[in-house]
Amino acid sequence: MAVTAAGAIAAVLLVITEFSTVASVDVASGSCEVINDADPALADRCKLSGFERNGGAFVLLAALALPMAWGAGVGRSLPAALALVFIGVFVVGWAVLVDLPVTEETGAIGFAFEGATAAAGPGLTLELLAGALALAAGAAGAIERFRTG
Repeated sequence: MAVTAAGAIAAVLLVITEFSTVASVDVASGSCEVINDADPALADRCKLSGFERNGGAFVLLAALALPMAWGAGVGRSLPAALALVFIGVFVVGWAVLVDLPVTEETGAIGFAFEGATAAAGPGLTLELLAGALALAAGAAGAIERFRTG
């Protein structure tokens, strides 16, 4: 049941990630209101959600991870466990290779506003946590399958 629970939690976190801030840019005054007054188009770039960064792909991965978690845990399916491992590796890889570099870029806001700083949002942490949970659940399911035969 631990494999199923961890995989299910990973799936829920993947969905939450899509609605969380992955990266944000702050201006010297500490808010995007200054940007909104000067250039409303730039204000949309102050906070990038998971959906803006991933286009909803993590929702699809969550929809795949949930039945794989059930299959790996309750059904003791090796293919389901390996699918969870793949999902976990993919999500962690995406977070580190694609989303993490964006958390250090101020982009167009940095060009327009001196003193702008970029930072990671809670969505990046959720991505990493979801990926790690899916990976761990899949690995545990695969190990259990091999151990029990």
